[in-house]
Amino acid sequence: MKKNYKNYVLPIFVIVILCGISVSVLAQNVKPQSTIVNINTKAKPLLTLFKDIETQTGYKFNYDSNEINVNQQVTLSSKNSLKLTLDALSTMLNLDFGFSGSNISVRKAEKRNAPSVKLISGLVLNKGLPLPGVNIFKKGTKQGAVTNGDGQFTLRLSGENLENTVLEFIYIGMKSKEVRLGNQTYLSVDLEDDVFGMNEVVVTGSYTKEKRREDVVGSIAQISGEKLQTDRPIESFDKMLEGLVAGVQVETTTELNTPVRINIRGQGSLPSFGASRGTSTQPLFVIDGIPAYEQQRGNEASIFNNESYLNPLSNINPDDIKSISILKDATASALYGANAANGVVIITTKNGIAGKTSVNFSYDTGVASFINEYKWLSGPQYHSLLREAYVNDGRSVTEATQLAGSNSINTDWFDLTQRNATYHNAGLDVSGGSDKTTFRFSTGYRNQQSSSLGNDLEKIYLRLSVDHQVANKFKVGFNLSPTFTQSNNLSNYGGILLPPNISPYNADGSFADILGVPNPLAVLDQNENKNKGLQLQATINGSYQITKEIAISTTIGGNSYQNKQTQFQSGLNATGRNSNGILRVYDRNYFGYTGFIQGTYDKVFNDKHTVNFLIGTQLENQETELLRGFATGFTFDRLRVLNMGAFQSSGSSTNANATVSYYSQLGYDLDKKYYANINGRVDKSSIFGGDKQVALNGSLGLAWVISNEEFLKNNKVLSFLKLRATYGSTGNSRIGNYAARGLYDFGTSSGNVYNGNVASYPDNVGAPNPDLGWEKNYKLNFGLDFTLLNKVQFTAEYFNNIIVDLISSVNVPLETGYTTISANTGKMRNQGFELSINSSVIERKNFSWNTAFNLGTSKGKLLSFNNDYAALYSSADDAAGLRVGNSSTAVYGYRWAGVDQQTGEERFFDANGNVKTAQEIQALPISATSVLGDRLPDFQGGFINNFNLYDFNFSFNILYSYGADKLINYADESDGRNLQNRNQSVNLIDRWQRPGDIGNIPRLLINRRIVANSSRYLYDVSYFKLANVSLGYRLPKELSRKLHLASASVFANATNLFYVYNDAGVNGRNGIAERRFVYPETSAFTFGVKVGL
Repeated sequence: MKKNYKNYVLPIFVIVILCGISVSVLAQNVKPQSTIVNINTKAKPLLTLFKDIETQTGYKFNYDSNEINVNQQVTLSSKNSLKLTLDALSTMLNLDFGFSGSNISVRKAEKRNAPSVKLISGLVLNKGLPLPGVNIFKKGTKQGAVTNGDGQFTLRLSGENLENTVLEFIYIGMKSKEVRLGNQTYLSVDLEDDVFGMNEVVVTGSYTKEKRREDVVGSIAQISGEKLQTDRPIESFDKMLEGLVAGVQVETTTELNTPVRINIRGQGSLPSFGASRGTSTQPLFVIDGIPAYEQQRGNEASIFNNESYLNPLSNINPDDIKSISILKDATASALYGANAANGVVIITTKNGIAGKTSVNFSYDTGVASFINEYKWLSGPQYHSLLREAYVNDGRSVTEATQLAGSNSINTDWFDLTQRNATYHNAGLDVSGGSDKTTFRFSTGYRNQQSSSLGNDLEKIYLRLSVDHQVANKFKVGFNLSPTFTQSNNLSNYGGILLPPNISPYNADGSFADILGVPNPLAVLDQNENKNKGLQLQATINGSYQITKEIAISTTIGGNSYQNKQTQFQSGLNATGRNSNGILRVYDRNYFGYTGFIQGTYDKVFNDKHTVNFLIGTQLENQETELLRGFATGFTFDRLRVLNMGAFQSSGSSTNANATVSYYSQLGYDLDKKYYANINGRVDKSSIFGGDKQVALNGSLGLAWVISNEEFLKNNKVLSFLKLRATYGSTGNSRIGNYAARGLYDFGTSSGNVYNGNVASYPDNVGAPNPDLGWEKNYKLNFGLDFTLLNKVQFTAEYFNNIIVDLISSVNVPLETGYTTISANTGKMRNQGFELSINSSVIERKNFSWNTAFNLGTSKGKLLSFNNDYAALYSSADDAAGLRVGNSSTAVYGYRWAGVDQQTGEERFFDANGNVKTAQEIQALPISATSVLGDRLPDFQGGFINNFNLYDFNFSFNILYSYGADKLINYADESDGRNLQNRNQSVNLIDRWQRPGDIGNIPRLLINRRIVANSSRYLYDVSYFKLANVSLGYRLPKELSRKLHLASASVFANATNLFYVYNDAGVNGRNGIAERRFVYPETSAFTFGVKVGL
């Protein structure tokens, strides 16, 4: 596949050159601010220290030995820039250092009266290892520093009574620590892992600064990059979220590079099915402050409806992620207002760390294969049962035997279309910088196959981030992240259902035709479905600290997606034979940009009252250009370009939207006991009608940290106790850019001729509705956080969300020229409970065991629905529908009454409990169906365990889901229906054969009536699985040093080692999807190595 990247050689070359220039520029300003010195002296003469610095840097010290006592004893430990090291000496020895070329002049400083400036240096560790990237702040101010790559820091403090200063040490995933300074000038601080999460720093949003979890009022779940376990063979980080957070359901398939559906606290909008189009049910994804939206289809003719929609989140290399924050309730997400109705997912990527340049390399590889394969009939079994069906249908035994085909051929179509898939992933990152400028450059390469033939993926990731302190109060930064993708996405779902007594090849070795059904091997060899794309994200940001309390900041960034998809159905097989080949070309170009500017005010009054205020404005614009090509009639099958087709057609469209917003937030806490948070946001969107474009959203949140009250302080049993309550609203506008406007499509048709020429004509494709307005989600949340014995932390939450002005399609009179229109149709409720338990079971010097358990429930109910009918149904056998009083994810149909023992025919119950035949049931109206189940689970969650023993690490993740139901669309194809051209389940062996037989399989017939939306084909897709097992070993620090390495480790992973679910050939991860075939789960084994220099 490498040759296919020749079109990207120039842009890759340009980007790499730009990255190289950027890194080179960073390297220019290396003296003295960026020259790193490594000093570790204990009670040695100052002269020895000078000579050590001269040897390391090339500078020369000039001084008067009569003025400077170079024999005085000095103790100093520093691995920092030369300037900061000399600043530390200046403070310690009352000296002044001046630079002139390569010379450093040393003089005695003038006598200082009660110096108000103090230089503090130190080292931050975790389990004896240096911890880079730790934030250190003077409590109650913004004076701070960040540890470098070796865990060291230098902090210049100013102010009165510095001996009473308290320093806060904060790092994601670690317990925050406060240290009173006193007379110390050097600190060694050891941070502990925070399995509870109460003291860790939390990214609460792109607009707001990080907070300690103890200070958070809203419902926020945070996952560090380490907890994502990016070593697994999963191509996109959103798929890695499964089971990690209570109340978050991840729906995915084994297909590569496909969009993932994430439900936060149930389904917050009406689903799109049949002719009905609802708003997006996805949360809002924000990457480094810039929203990333799912792709939307265009409005072209139906011949262009086969486009694959790529996952816009797959452009992020999982190894580049620092943390992910999931905002669930109104207080956490209301600041985002527009499109935050289904929650917000904040992705923060890694930045550079000051200090010497560090280089890290990783590589892992593995193999994956399907597990729990379907149990099909063998060729002889199939022949025998098909012959029986023909006999039952009135054919003679001789004729039936002939019609049943071969009884000796045994083709395993599933085995022929699957493989042991390989996986390769390599990564490299370089980071470092000075006190003024930091950088991080990373690149990655992924080559991954699916276990189904025809589905593979290749990616190249690049990312560059630079931050520069222009002045003491002014800071700028930028991120650039291009990703190149190429994938093959041929689908062979139908191939595995082919009769097993047919050979895939003719006698001459050519591909056999199979009853007009595409031969899957021919499809794999002759067809094509390729995607080639470039995804690019770029951001630039700046901040200015006007005073200690007031700051302004701005961010401007954008996303660009360019994707070309080529689909070809060859005329050599059944997929394109009737048209002599079919070619579809889809060219999609998307560009979206976001810019916001905001001001903040932070102040602590009397060490008790903390006030923070934020106000800002945001502008967002999205535009998508779609170009489609269609051609048939290819003389040469391998010349797959549009102008080689005898018939050609094309289509294009452009759609865009813009939103302007104003937002504010006011936060207050009293003595770290009582918290209040108020948010407000106004959005104006071009998507809606003129009088409905503006939406106002906001929230109020309150919290009480009871454990900080005097009566509960230092309680040995109840270490922490906090109550939270929030209420507010968020919005949703993601329904398409022109849902409120009338749309026309100017197309051509052979049936429209003017003056002998095919005419272009306008066609109504969308009905206008100027009254269409925002969906709104009113969210109520109660939370309880408490910690027992400082070892076990509980978080329990109850939520009740009311979604109003739901958007969906409603029926309109045919006199309007339309059949449906998008409108605000009704109201829905989602409510549920969530529980998270984190425990430090054992914490010893050389051994630790931590666990994390989560459980979430969610139940939805349609409260009102404004339509001409009492219900709205999908077109897939009316199994999904909307009825007031029921869940929006309910499955509708008829209860199965079993098989009649005398006739072998199926029987069903109608809504009144009367037994009916299949023919009688099919004659009933849609309204006669009743609720059979629900596609959302009753509860689901995960259980994670992590063990550390000396330099070994072992972990395993368990995922579970209970109560989801799925109507399997291929089940009715595998237990008797269409037996003459479809293989069947081995369950068919237990079919009804004679009067008196008791069983679940009806009498075999060629043309048997079935009721597809019956409980016979409804499966409980509950599951329990050992999702991942990981074992790693880190080389001891001493051994790494001997090998001249900063770090080195090896690891191995195994996924889906143990899996329990209903034996229906389906897994519960796809339980929300209605009547869709999916491949089974895969099990993968990978191993790899990580090396740091």
